[in-house]
Amino acid sequence: MPRPRGRIECRRQKETAWRPFRQTDRPPAGRQPNTASDGVNAPCARSRPTHARPGRRRSIDTPTRGPTVLRARTLIPLIGEGPARGGELFAPLRRLDNAAIVLSKGKVAQILPRARELPVGADVRDLGDVTIIPGCVNAHTHLQLSHLAGTTTLHQGFVPWLASLVPLLRLPPNRDSLPDACADIAGTGTVHVGDICGSLPSGLADVAESCGRAGLGVTHFCEWFGHGPPLADGPLPWPPTCREEVPGIVTGHCAPACHSLYATSPGLLADVRACCRQWGLPFAMHLAESPEETLMLTEGAGALADFLRQRVLPADYRAPGRRPLAYARELDLLGPGTLAVHGVQLDRDEIGELGASGSALCLCPRSNDGIGVGLPDVPALLESGTLLCLGTDGLSSAPDLDVRNEAVFLRKRMDTPPEALIRLLTVNGAAALGLEDTGIGVLDRGHPARFAILPKDLEY
Repeated sequence: MPRPRGRIECRRQKETAWRPFRQTDRPPAGRQPNTASDGVNAPCARSRPTHARPGRRRSIDTPTRGPTVLRARTLIPLIGEGPARGGELFAPLRRLDNAAIVLSKGKVAQILPRARELPVGADVRDLGDVTIIPGCVNAHTHLQLSHLAGTTTLHQGFVPWLASLVPLLRLPPNRDSLPDACADIAGTGTVHVGDICGSLPSGLADVAESCGRAGLGVTHFCEWFGHGPPLADGPLPWPPTCREEVPGIVTGHCAPACHSLYATSPGLLADVRACCRQWGLPFAMHLAESPEETLMLTEGAGALADFLRQRVLPADYRAPGRRPLAYARELDLLGPGTLAVHGVQLDRDEIGELGASGSALCLCPRSNDGIGVGLPDVPALLESGTLLCLGTDGLSSAPDLDVRNEAVFLRKRMDTPPEALIRLLTVNGAAALGLEDTGIGVLDRGHPARFAILPKDLEY
């Protein structure tokens, strides 16, 4: 059955030894090459200067006689790797020292281990003392809210943060903030994002355009927010804020989504999940993010309940009397294809249940830490068999949109093994967004020639 694009009806020369850059070869501070398209034109060239040896500098726009070859100290291509769960996350990753990648027409033509012949006439670009991994996936962000960086209340808890955010949504966004954010993300080596749309009118088309210009792949999650009737306004799975724009979206693909168990009506949650299941689309929702969410769902009390009663909840709202995960199970929201986000308040039994359900969970630890809701039990989650990935959340709660920094945070704060973090950044993120067959997350022959530089804190 073809996947819908708009309104649908739905019921429920020889290689030499590697050497580090000389001081004269080094790029300016903070400007490392992170992505590659065809080795000549990068998707975000301003973030990817080329630094060759003195006397051999070549413009990235200058045609070459032979293929482009990228070299680095270490390459971790993840060839043969798929989405990893539980103990699979900790398995050793194949490392190639002094390796080279031959590029052709935006794809990987060949992976060359050391002591192999390089193609005749190749334009060899030495990236230096770095480790290359496949391009990263940022599985959860809010690009529409990029203009709100540094404007919200942080470190005071969820409701103070939310109360500071809501009035800002009425302000017109800075026109440059969205394209700048997308270009910055692409410059970090991220190749695809899962973006939540619907917070602002006409935002979907703006996100698609900005991502396209930056060479950034995107899965648009068109988010339902509110307690209207099931599939409000008829059998259309798209929320009103996105509905008119969906048919014209050509960058990435779209999926209907729901904000959360507390801010979306139960009938709407169930119907949107059924639509995503029917059409093979990922279904995303925020889950178990704050203590206030748990209190509201179990007792109908607390600061979040009071805040939402004034704005979102119907007069006859009654709490379901369930913790978040139990309520999600009751509504049949869990299972393969579901991408829950946050999971901070899940206890160990619930973590085991989430893993057994086949659901994926996106961790956004820096956002959780910044808002002040705590941190998820990452060690238990790693062992649980849950499909885990990483996201930055938006700039209204996170310091930047570089998903690699989520991994660095977990490495420093929880001593999470780098092998697991590399998988969360790449193959797991691709799987959580339904991108396993696209080649994203792996550097292998025929796959997109997009890569990231592994932060030093993640090297091992």
